[in-house]
Amino acid sequence: IAWWAKAISLYVLCFPALDVISAFPLNAITLGNNMMVSAYGKRIHEVEKNKCIRTQFRLLASVPPILFGILQRQLGKITDYAGTTGFVIGFSFPALLYLRSRMLAERKHFSAVTFYSGYASYKFGAWCLFSFGVAMLLYVVFFLVRDGLSYEE
Repeated sequence: IAWWAKAISLYVLCFPALDVISAFPLNAITLGNNMMVSAYGKRIHEVEKNKCIRTQFRLLASVPPILFGILQRQLGKITDYAGTTGFVIGFSFPALLYLRSRMLAERKHFSAVTFYSGYASYKFGAWCLFSFGVAMLLYVVFFLVRDGLSYEE
């Protein structure tokens, strides 16, 4: 086999790992910062300069994936479980965002009907979409766990 074919093969083999290594710190820092904002809300400006608190949230965002990556070495299983978040992101979160924004609009005596309101802009539809996302998440996780247990036997 030619040297350049081996080099291309090595590049193709190592690229996913190098890509994750380069993106992981950026994602962990962003997730840690977002978790800190969620925890402190309006008080974020008081604590965001505190290096200890900021480091704790960034560690909370970065350590669990590393630990689970050490425990589970099969990439296929990791992507199977990680893919289940698509149901929550695609179905449940948008419905929750709609319900929350509608509640805040009503609380401030704003109209819940906007330029973007349409046939799907109803609480019942949002609850159905949220329920569908959660049900699909549970369904897929159930079968992933069941299939994982059947392979181990």
